[in-house]
Amino acid sequence: MNNLYHVLFPYGRFVTLNVVVLLALSITVVSFAKDKRLKLVLSSMTSLFWVLQLSSLYISHTFIGYSFIIHFNMRDLMAMIDIFVNQLLILFAIFLLSTGLIFFWQDLWWKIMSFTPKIRQWLWEIPDGIALITRFSIIGICIYIMTPNRGVVYKALDLLAMTKVKSADFEQVLKKLGMKNYIGPAELEARPGKNVIVVFLESCERGYLSDKMAHLTPNMRSLKIQWTYYNMQQTPGSQWTSGSLYTSLTGFPSFFDTGINATFQSTYHTHITSMSHVLKRAGYDMIYMAKDAQFAGTQEMLYTFQFDRIIDQSVLGEDIHDKDLFEKAKREIKLKTKQNVPFALFLSTLDTHFPSGNYDKRMEKHVPLQNTDLEFTVATADYIIGDFIRFLQQENMLSNTVVYILPDHLKMGSASIFEETGERSLYVITNAPYDSFSFPQSDWLYQIDMPKIFLEGAEIHHNARFLTDYTPQDKLNFIKENKFLITALNTSGINRIDFKKPYEIPKKSKNYFKYAKDTSRFIAHAGGMIDGKRYTNSLEALNLFYSKGFRLFELDIIKTTDGHYVAAHDWESWSKMVGYEGEIPVSRETFLKHKLFGTYSPMDMTMINNWFKEHKDAILVTDKINKPKAFSAVFTDKKRLMMELFSLEAVKEGLAAGIKSAMPSRGVIRSLKGNKADLLKKLGVTDIAISRGDVAGNAKFYEDLKKHGIKAYAFHINVDVTKDEKYVVKYEMDHIYGIYADNWNFQRNPEQVFEEFP
Repeated sequence: MNNLYHVLFPYGRFVTLNVVVLLALSITVVSFAKDKRLKLVLSSMTSLFWVLQLSSLYISHTFIGYSFIIHFNMRDLMAMIDIFVNQLLILFAIFLLSTGLIFFWQDLWWKIMSFTPKIRQWLWEIPDGIALITRFSIIGICIYIMTPNRGVVYKALDLLAMTKVKSADFEQVLKKLGMKNYIGPAELEARPGKNVIVVFLESCERGYLSDKMAHLTPNMRSLKIQWTYYNMQQTPGSQWTSGSLYTSLTGFPSFFDTGINATFQSTYHTHITSMSHVLKRAGYDMIYMAKDAQFAGTQEMLYTFQFDRIIDQSVLGEDIHDKDLFEKAKREIKLKTKQNVPFALFLSTLDTHFPSGNYDKRMEKHVPLQNTDLEFTVATADYIIGDFIRFLQQENMLSNTVVYILPDHLKMGSASIFEETGERSLYVITNAPYDSFSFPQSDWLYQIDMPKIFLEGAEIHHNARFLTDYTPQDKLNFIKENKFLITALNTSGINRIDFKKPYEIPKKSKNYFKYAKDTSRFIAHAGGMIDGKRYTNSLEALNLFYSKGFRLFELDIIKTTDGHYVAAHDWESWSKMVGYEGEIPVSRETFLKHKLFGTYSPMDMTMINNWFKEHKDAILVTDKINKPKAFSAVFTDKKRLMMELFSLEAVKEGLAAGIKSAMPSRGVIRSLKGNKADLLKKLGVTDIAISRGDVAGNAKFYEDLKKHGIKAYAFHINVDVTKDEKYVVKYEMDHIYGIYADNWNFQRNPEQVFEEFP
């Protein structure tokens, strides 16, 4: 009987009634049209609206509201089209049928009435005035039925109210919310603790950990027992991936007066404090990994919140699965441990996305086949998590790294799979002990608690305060009652550079033409981009960029198994460039045998030295290698050697070795206490390497560097595809000295570039 109820009323009686009433309203409205062309247009429009409401119900179990609208844009629709091919075909068929039904309803109605001649005759005799009043009455009744909470009209009015929230002063909104003594990003104080790894599992809600589904999640069920476990409620404004991520970073539900995509485009600073600001202040490197960081405005949001790197299909290739993300994560973790810099790694999985998951056939070797593809992808996610935790254990990472595993939101679409699994909810699993947290074990967490949870578990000392610190015990009710205030806070905090002035597009530099021709300001990144390929570190790239006018050349330096220096970004990317399938690292002999992309020449130390001997005005800038004394001893000319270095000890060693420049990396700079520019000057530093993302909000530091004659070279150019070399030179070079460039043309007329670039 219960199953029959769900078949008849899949979303409840009230919602099902709204679906029927909305169709009746559409039919009634279209009945006023006499012209067939107008009638067809109205039929199509009302049918489309009805089908979109069905789509929203299918995805989020509610009528069209905020979470539906923010994803209703071409970029996000195209990104997900492969997953929903069958559903889109069904919806298109429903659209055609409902359009036909609405258009031909009157004809169908009279044909049906022909079976009851008396009623048909009686309807014919109803005066036109009465018929008109009846139709208007039907419209009124339909609207009335759809107006209560959760109805179509209610959701539409609520959405309209959200988009009409007026811009307000950030501090005034804080006061109205009762958030006294809120600490903004500029006022933060923080000290590093443990490394942080956060895994957001797409739609893997608590029901998958139940006894009913124990066969799917043995690894996570084991971690649930061995580690710290909290139940967690989904928070309004956090029911989709990017909204959940925003809440997890800031502690605020993701309410905005426009879609989140529009909110974050062309912004680079915020007065809303996020956990990423705390991590940044504490000196952490922050990396986000997902299949598609472009989806739902995620990339723009993360750059706004000062993430250092984003790794997605633009780096890993389009045909990737969660398995590939975690393999890349392992490599990143190994690299970070060598750099001796605290890191925070955030991973968002996708393969368990409803309706059927993203099936990875490779995993059939490790995971038994299940009843459905979705169940197989859940079992795959569990296997990958287990494998990842074993990797961390083997690398002895868990003593100084806190791992958090949690769903991003409840599963969308049908919830029938979770029958007999208890109340639907989320959870948090972490290796941080219970006594790390200020939340009792018996308490339910909420998504707005996550920034505080992340920082507490990692033992990061800070003075930040989040929304959860100000809310009463009934947090869900507080959010519902203050939804519009939170919307005003998010909007004013994100879209303004300071509390008083609206966001302004950065001004074009008056010195652009000077910068554009100055070869000392441009470092050829990894030798320079050749034939559209980055990171080759090849002989051909050096030759090409020398001919372009470059005189500073960055090469990534790593060691072979037999102890020789060679030029390559890392062994994994090298193996892909050359198609090598054996074990890595390799020997120098093996390294030199393989052409990059079958075309370009790899370089060992002999080749590097020969090239720089032939090009006596060229300067080498190294990355990856952190042994200045040892490396400078084998390079042809110390006075033409600049080395980006990753510890204060290495910087001092480089200065003592007499190289041209020992360049502290961003991690070293972040670790300095007091006036950083003064300390760098006293050390004898003349150049530093920083991320382009570090520039925003730190204008005084870069002004102090200029006063001391210290040159700042920015990398991470082109990480945000809208912020390329031309953008940085034109708008941001006033704050820094130079950039690591994938490409630049010194011969091209800079006035032409200046005018064509907005």
